[in-house]
Amino acid sequence: MRHIRHFIRIACIPLVLAGCGSEDSGPSAFNPATNVDVTFSTFTLTEATAILLFSDLVLAVKPADSSDNADQDIAADIRAQLAVFMDLTYPDNTPTAIASVRNPLDLMRRVIGESAVGNFIDGRRYMSERIDDGQAGEYSNTTNNVSIRFTDQQALTDGLGVSEYSWRYPIVKWVYTPDSSNRVTRVINWVASGSFEAETTNPSATLGTQYLARDFQTSGYNDGARALTEGSIVIEGEREMAFVREYQGLNTDIVRIDGTAIGTNGGTEGGPEFEFAGETVDCLRIEMNYTDPSVAVFTSLDEPPQQDDPDNPGQTEANPDYCLNLETPTSNYATAPSGLRN
Repeated sequence: MRHIRHFIRIACIPLVLAGCGSEDSGPSAFNPATNVDVTFSTFTLTEATAILLFSDLVLAVKPADSSDNADQDIAADIRAQLAVFMDLTYPDNTPTAIASVRNPLDLMRRVIGESAVGNFIDGRRYMSERIDDGQAGEYSNTTNNVSIRFTDQQALTDGLGVSEYSWRYPIVKWVYTPDSSNRVTRVINWVASGSFEAETTNPSATLGTQYLARDFQTSGYNDGARALTEGSIVIEGEREMAFVREYQGLNTDIVRIDGTAIGTNGGTEGGPEFEFAGETVDCLRIEMNYTDPSVAVFTSLDEPPQQDDPDNPGQTEANPDYCLNLETPTSNYATAPSGLRN
């Protein structure tokens, strides 16, 4: 995942991808993580879709001017790209709603938010106890060397591949760090099971979320306590979507879609091409401002992430024409107030 570490530096989320333990954890600290192996009838979620990870963005990109066809096309294709990476389906008559979703991040968010797994409940309660005591603490399956696996019974019955019926999460953790951020950081990491072609990037997903300690709850989705979320999703075809979502202060989303390191040949070429708002692009950046509200879109084609540095032969520098580095939007428009922030 090329973008996640860059985002972490900007956002200052501690330990998002680290496997190490928490700060000095105090005399009564322990890690309650145990093995979790749960079978579901299906991984596809069709209920309570208004609280999915990107349901607010799906609605928020709706243009304020419903008669502007160009803006409508941009909004439609933002939703289409989110659907590709998050496996969303939309009702034909309500394109700003979500009919169903099937991805490992929303599934884990639902499992935790609905208190469906006892050991995750134990982990949240432990975090709350450590907050009350003002002591650092950690729930971590990696530290305890335990595994987390979900099984889709319908996909298994239908004879689908192991990547469809067996979802494993190498990292599920909560970390409370009172001596630095004084926040609780939750990390979810999923890597596709099964075999993939050599010299390709395996599908994966990572989600790191910071919660304000004073508002952290032991049940529900804890959305009112969220300060910041960031993550990265890699799908087959060497495409990657990375995102940063700020819920306090700036109240913004930044979504970046381009090629993986392999897909851009180590940053020396443009990534896999795709269609967006009537044009062919290989890099897309979306910036949603929920306060204005407005959307800015940045695109590029055949621009590599890196270029030769003329002042330092043999070295490279960031390409200013690559969409992730552009300062001026390719297009932008005012959006209709949605009143939602998930």
